[in-house]
Amino acid sequence: PAAVAAPVITSATTAAGTVGAAFTYQITASNTPISFTATGLPAGLAVNATGLISGTPTAAGASTVTVAATNAGGTGSATVTLTIAPAAVAAPVITSATTAAGTVGVVFAYQITASNTPTSFSASRLPAGLVVNATGLISGTPTAAGASTVTMSATNAGGTGSATVTLTIAPAAVAAPVITSAATAAGTVGAAFTYQITASNTPTAFTATGLPAGLAVNTTTGLISGTPTTAGASTVTVTATNAGGTGSAVVGILVAGSASASGGSGSNKCGLGGSLSLVVVALLAFRRRRES
Repeated sequence: PAAVAAPVITSATTAAGTVGAAFTYQITASNTPISFTATGLPAGLAVNATGLISGTPTAAGASTVTVAATNAGGTGSATVTLTIAPAAVAAPVITSATTAAGTVGVVFAYQITASNTPTSFSASRLPAGLVVNATGLISGTPTAAGASTVTMSATNAGGTGSATVTLTIAPAAVAAPVITSAATAAGTVGAAFTYQITASNTPTAFTATGLPAGLAVNTTTGLISGTPTTAGASTVTVTATNAGGTGSAVVGILVAGSASASGGSGSNKCGLGGSLSLVVVALLAFRRRRES
């Protein structure tokens, strides 16, 4: 019979694949091969009896593979360069909350989170006082109240994913007022009287209950004023209010009889008796203020 020529490899000398993606490459050769081999294959690939190299690559890199085809006349071989690329990376998807809240003057923190292993983060239009770092942590101390729509993003080799988060910063917490004005005051029947309620933490409204006849309080300014019409000692509760709450205290107000009504030293309502009453009212007010 006629001599049989050995196979000659005719398939491509290069091929490419991707980690994690199915791969095939067919060894072809002339002169009717009856068997095939392939050495130096990338991890995850194998060759079968028909010369089909297939599988799912597990590692990136370039491999020089020797392929061979055999028949009765001998073996023909060639080299094929198989290049396996890294697995395709999906862009990050933001997974952190779409809302967050803080308060002016109070330390704030919000962590941007995302799928697919981001390598960098950004955030734009942050409220004053806040910044974002390389790990996606938004932090700082807000300096102004208001709502901000912040665009945050996370990036990897596959691209960038973004989303918006609404950051609402509330005004700084306000402490309730503390009454700072005197615990006692004195007036005289028929004479103009004034007493200013004062308090810390910027009150916006005032009250006074138990005032002597003839006196009234300006609820906006806290000024107690008027002309007393009746002598006597009164225990007055004064309050000051703001957004943080209400502070209160007791004030002793002594109204002495008018000089004309005193009738001299015998009745002396403005004298020793009035002074003693003022002391009693002052002590009572001081005691109630301490107990409160």
